[in-house]
Amino acid sequence: MFIYDLHVHSKGGSACGISSVEDMIKRYEEIGVTGFALTNHFLHGNTGVDRSLSWQEYVKEYARSYYEALDIAQKLDFDLLFGIEEGYGGAKEILVYGICPELLIANPQLKTKDIAVWSEFVRENDGFIAYAHPFRVRDYIPDPYAMPDLSFVDGIEIYNHGNSFEDNELAVTTFKTSGKVFIAGGDKHSTNFSQTYGIRTNQRLKTTEQLAAALKNNQFELYLGE
Repeated sequence: MFIYDLHVHSKGGSACGISSVEDMIKRYEEIGVTGFALTNHFLHGNTGVDRSLSWQEYVKEYARSYYEALDIAQKLDFDLLFGIEEGYGGAKEILVYGICPELLIANPQLKTKDIAVWSEFVRENDGFIAYAHPFRVRDYIPDPYAMPDLSFVDGIEIYNHGNSFEDNELAVTTFKTSGKVFIAGGDKHSTNFSQTYGIRTNQRLKTTEQLAAALKNNQFELYLGE
């Protein structure tokens, strides 16, 4: 079995990130995780990338830390996958998998934070879009209980290691009959951890496209740090 964290940040890409991608890879490798999706905050989230850049330059800079870390990931036989965390309003966010930086560059309409635009784009390109950390209670979130139109998402991050137990349990009970794919993520920002959340698969996932396909086809089970 192979373990993947679907929600990881790093310094540079996320303004709230503390550790480098390289250090995050080493930490995850130490605790026996096979790989992770680097989901730094995008344009309408807590991004660490200069928003005044042109769209093409913004995406290139956003993806730079991912590409620079691929060498160390390969040396450690670690699966580093590209992902996105983007805000759609009210400090609420989505997670996106299956989309590469080159595809982002070719679609400047994604400058918008309209979740409907993102949903259409992701689905047209065989990606996977999920509602991130439902019901998270933080000072910067005006309404923690606001929800997106669930028709725009394929899945829900039902377990987030950065959420409280109560937040996660509320998500479980609220969405149990939603028909959406349930995922889990660590939401890690530094190497200061010994456990995380994610998914467990029978097959290794070497690309973000393979990750999206596994999620869409429910070819995984939840991993909650057992």
